[in-house]
Formats: sequence, C-alpha cells, structure tokens
Amino acid sequence: MNILFAGRLVGFKDPVTFVKAALLLNQKMVEPMHQFVIAGDGELLEKCRKLAFGHNNISFLGWVKPEKINELMLQADIFCQLSPKENLWASTLISAMKHKKAIICTNVGYTDRYLKHKYHVFLVPANDYTALADAIEILANDDELRRMLGESAYAFVQENLSVEKITYRIRQLLRQSLQVREAR
Repeated sequence: MNILFAGRLVGFKDPVTFVKAALLLNQKMVEPMHQFVIAGDGELLEKCRKLAFGHNNISFLGWVKPEKINELMLQADIFCQLSPKENLWASTLISAMKHKKAIICTNVGYTDRYLKHKYHVFLVPANDYTALADAIEILANDDELRRMLGESAYAFVQENLSVEKITYRIRQLLRQSLQVREAR
C-alpha cells in the first residue's frame, strides 16, 4: 500500500503527524507492508527525517516538480491532507480528487461543509496521529471503500470545480456586479 503526503513540510501542513502515524503502524506490523512517501521541502524536513530514522518504508523525496506529483498520485493508494487549519482548496487535495484517490483529510475549517466523511474523504481530527493510523488501516483493508471514496471525490471535482462551472460562476458574479453598479 502506497500512502502519499505531498506539500510543504511546515506546521500548516503537519507532516509530523504523518510520520508519527507511519511509525505507529510500523510498530503494529511484523514486516512493514506500507510505503509512506513524503514529497515536499520545508522547515520540518529534518525533524521528520529524525523521527523516521531507521524506517526504510518512509521515503523523503524533497521538493518535486508538478509532473512528479502527478506521477506520485498515480502510484498512491491513499493520499493524506493534514492541515490543522484548512484543507478544502489545497491544490494537492484537488489533484488527489482528480486522480480518484482515497483521501484522508483533517476535519478542519470548512472541509466538512463540502466533503462528507466516508463518502468523499475519510475525515480525522487534526494533529491526531493515532486516528490517522487507524484510518490508514481501515482504508488499507477495504478496497471497496478506497474505490468509492476515489469515485465520489472525482465526481465532486467534476460537479463543482470544472472549468465550465468556475467560468459560469465568474460570469454570474460579473453580471451581479454590473447590475449593482447600474442600480447606483
């Protein structure tokens, strides 16, 4: 099972929780069956590397080009978006949704207003590596749930974030703005 974290390695993205969840899962397994991939660079890189020291199934790729992120998304079985503040419009989250990936996402900000738990994404509390590890285990052992989450996330992007939908909304806003201006 390939589990991917892609983003800046800073507190706002919380890569430390990802590493701690990987370590917890490694303790539970006789032989690590999961590959944890971290793509990104930032001030928490060294802290994360120190935590993961000696665990060969936790890989640090550093900063990668957007094309490489696309390749990593194709290889991933599960994608983790772990910001303790807001996730909803993160480009990596949207990319994972477009790639029909099962996503584990922190339930923060406006996330649960738009993305439903166990329908679009698997929601976990922020900064909770135990809950993240449990969610990874659940998804790793349920092919159908992973497939359904990926399909539902993809449908959400198609219905709400397509170029056509966004263009339509921008036109609506422009029309409303012009009407307000003309009414003055």
